[in-house]
Amino acid sequence: MNQLSRSTGLKIAAVIVLVLTLIDMVVYELPDLASGMVAVDQAADAVGGPPFFMVILGFAFDILAIVAAYGAWQAQRWGVILVIVVSAFNCISAAAAAIFAPWVATRIFGVVSLILFLGVIYLCLRREPDSLSRSFETGVAK
Repeated sequence: MNQLSRSTGLKIAAVIVLVLTLIDMVVYELPDLASGMVAVDQAADAVGGPPFFMVILGFAFDILAIVAAYGAWQAQRWGVILVIVVSAFNCISAAAAAIFAPWVATRIFGVVSLILFLGVIYLCLRREPDSLSRSFETGVAK
């Protein structure tokens, strides 16, 4: 049976982080940044949502996630560590969105994001199977 290599797993993790980050930036952060501080804070008071400083913090964190995805794609140790940290933070954020978001679409996106970011952490932490276990899988012991 063919197993997923570590480098392929890291590339899959990098793509997942990049896609989720770009969706988050385009759908949530960029429109709020374009609206400005007064509009975002008024909307946060009226219908719920994050205050403007959280939007800026989220945008900066998304830039960090893009850098982390690049590092993981290149299989750099710093990139893998940064992807794990970014994914752990995003798991907390996605869980909060899944529970407290005022819109159903945001709740669904939060649940899907939570599952995918947990998968990213798994892909980053898994190791290559050692050669001894591979030889037993093929039926040939060396």
